[in-house]
Amino acid sequence: MDAWQAVTLAVVALLVGALLPAVVQLALALRALRATAARADGALAAVTSTAQRLDRLAARLEEGDRIEHFLQGVDALSRTASHLLDGARLASAVGAAVGPAVGAAVRSWRESRSDGAQQGTNGTTTPHEREGASP
Repeated sequence: MDAWQAVTLAVVALLVGALLPAVVQLALALRALRATAARADGALAAVTSTAQRLDRLAARLEEGDRIEHFLQGVDALSRTASHLLDGARLASAVGAAVGPAVGAAVRSWRESRSDGAQQGTNGTTTPHEREGASP
């Protein structure tokens, strides 16, 4: 075997060694692309079906000014939701202002009742007991 044949054989072997993994990777990529294309076709069919249904719905709404009534209903619903939100904000503000006052009143009432009960056990009489004790 001549030297130039050996060099040619080495170059061909190097090219085959480099191209073989690239060809395998290309085949795997093409297989994945086919699977993706099949899924994309299904998704495109679903999107097309949805667009057709929306077109039919829009056409029915446009007949006889239905869309105007629909939008008026949406507007009324939006205003109602806004009023409910304002009412909830007002109720929370009132609750935040009144809540601590009610809590303090209940605490004061409980303390006054417990103080009265302690005075009754110490031998002192409460005004109510004095009224009942007088003959």
